[in-house]
Amino acid sequence: MNALWISRLCAYKNSPLRYISAQKIIEVKTERQSILLKSNKISTEGMKMHLPKTVYSTSEILLAEARFAKQYWKKFKILLPRWAHFPGRTPRGKDIANRLLDIGYHHITNKVTGILIGQKVTPAMGIIHSPRRAKSAPLSYDLVELFRADLVDTEVLRFLRLKKKPLSDLNQAHIARFLYSINKRLERKYYIKDFKQCHSYHYYMELQIVKFIKAVNHNEAFEPIYLPSRNETRCA
Repeated sequence: MNALWISRLCAYKNSPLRYISAQKIIEVKTERQSILLKSNKISTEGMKMHLPKTVYSTSEILLAEARFAKQYWKKFKILLPRWAHFPGRTPRGKDIANRLLDIGYHHITNKVTGILIGQKVTPAMGIIHSPRRAKSAPLSYDLVELFRADLVDTEVLRFLRLKKKPLSDLNQAHIARFLYSINKRLERKYYIKDFKQCHSYHYYMELQIVKFIKAVNHNEAFEPIYLPSRNETRCA
């Protein structure tokens, strides 16, 4: 299965479908980030990914996403306690918020990798990210973009805003509680319009990933599933 998958993904990467699907992934990411801000009463006016009608490289998509991210993290900072001293998104940053973001992203990337392996698909080749080390998982890094805001960014805000006293450092107990909260969020039910039913977020993750795999196998553009943009009571 891996040999066949690699062959199909190689062909996919050399077709315009790569850029269409990559754009869809990043559009879902930025949409979920916008929804997170709006749900916390932060204006997203003027926040938009600016891309030409036809994209010819992933670098164009990533540049547009980086510009959007600059605005997003600036507004995300407003929602954090002042004592967090969040300097903006800095991978491997030393502040509490960036450390939690790194830990959370690593955790859900492993979840994505597990789903891919369960589908007998190697994560060793992606359409957006490139491998940097022998054990890199570019496809996991691509697909985790769909879930970052819902699972990790949201939980970082909740975790830090609930603290009655400032945290000077993270210990193992803090990290364990934070990861437990993410896992509980994975169990939360959401209304999936495509099925007209409530399903767990983990199931939604599996559906998105399987839809991407199917798109590659059938040489089609990836058409993601969209969660509701507002809080719902149907799955309470």
